[in-house]
Amino acid sequence: MMKRNSFSILSLGILCASLHINASEPATVRITNNSGENLFFQPESLLGYNRIYATDTVMNVSELPAYYRLATSDGSFHPVFLTAGSETAITVGDDGSVEIKGTNERENRFMKEHSYICRVPEPIKTYSSEWIDYNEAEIAALDSIIDAEGLDPEFAAIHKLYNRFTFLNQRLGGVTFAQTFRPGGRNVELSDNFYDFLGSLRFTDDRIMFIPKWFNVINVALEVMEKQGLLEVDNDNYMSIYARAIDNETVRSNYLIELLRLTLKRNYLNDIERQLPAIRQYITDPTAAAQLPDIEAQLAKQMEATANTAAGTPMPEFTCKTVDGKEYSLSDFKGDYVIVDFWFTGCVPCRAEMPYFDKVAADFDGRGVKFVSLSLDTGDELYATWEQMMREKPHAPGVLSVNLPGGFTSPLLGQLNIHGVPRIMLLDREGKIVESYAKRPSDPKLRQQLENLISR
Repeated sequence: MMKRNSFSILSLGILCASLHINASEPATVRITNNSGENLFFQPESLLGYNRIYATDTVMNVSELPAYYRLATSDGSFHPVFLTAGSETAITVGDDGSVEIKGTNERENRFMKEHSYICRVPEPIKTYSSEWIDYNEAEIAALDSIIDAEGLDPEFAAIHKLYNRFTFLNQRLGGVTFAQTFRPGGRNVELSDNFYDFLGSLRFTDDRIMFIPKWFNVINVALEVMEKQGLLEVDNDNYMSIYARAIDNETVRSNYLIELLRLTLKRNYLNDIERQLPAIRQYITDPTAAAQLPDIEAQLAKQMEATANTAAGTPMPEFTCKTVDGKEYSLSDFKGDYVIVDFWFTGCVPCRAEMPYFDKVAADFDGRGVKFVSLSLDTGDELYATWEQMMREKPHAPGVLSVNLPGGFTSPLLGQLNIHGVPRIMLLDREGKIVESYAKRPSDPKLRQQLENLISR
């Protein structure tokens, strides 16, 4: 029986009307540091830390409202909420104590006293039904406290979303992280109803964009919906499919801009070329639309820089060897589509993808697709690690496991602009490049793209 989630039905946004921001009124933050130790102050969404050296520091913040955090030398974090035109004074005493005064003093004190970080009592197993129930109850209780405190209505609405996104980030992003980076991560146990809430999840309030890492949470949610069969899988049109899953026009517009930027970062340049004409109609927010020329300029720059690996370009010839010394060259694979996975044993994400690589290869075995697992391990120690791994690893049908002589120093990597792994390449039956940066095997869009190719 499907369990009804206590807050996902709220669609992350029917709490109140849209928030209007006066960008001409920046927030002023004064930090007085009497501790003699380093302080760090920055938006909660950023990685790394901005160090504050001066005893007395004044800064202006323009993108508001926003969640910031102050980190002290003892490793403690202090949340700071800023609004347009607000004035905030932060004083760190010589004993390390932190006092936050000013416009949003009451809200900042509330966040300190009622923090939510998805922590549960020891007996409860992470990602179990009990874990879900406990967190949903915590969020519902915090909603009641927020209402009872009579806090600023705008802060109340945003902070309710903040708590929900904190849980979403752990529920979706935490699982993805565990499956990628923890030993045995693919064996993370999930409750039977773990993904049930995705069927009713909607993004309807533009306050979402004030939440730290809002884009990451929405993007992971959509990718998981795709993997769970709740969204159509279409490598040529997934941006439009994602866009239609977001109800709020402002959120949809800005999400697409951020998705295009992420796609540039991933070097999925063909995706942008194919899909940008279709998604323009969904970028209706003027502020978002104004960013398109910059994205198009960056696309042109990256395409020029990677012209030597553009679609239709012949793949450079290379030779590789199995653990038993049998030699293969690229010409041996002509007549089949070829997936080449560049990796090395010290790459955790590479190894996390291997079970998916093996599964896709097994499913396409004998269907005109060759899967080449190309190790870049060199030197006695790394090569010995790869050799041992290959001898102990069960053989996967359809996978050819080989090593590239020279590894990262091989001329091939320079010719292909490979500076990091994992890197997946897709070649056609003539050995020409179809995708210089193909999707990873864990992404269902790779499987769908292969199905389309072999059906031609």
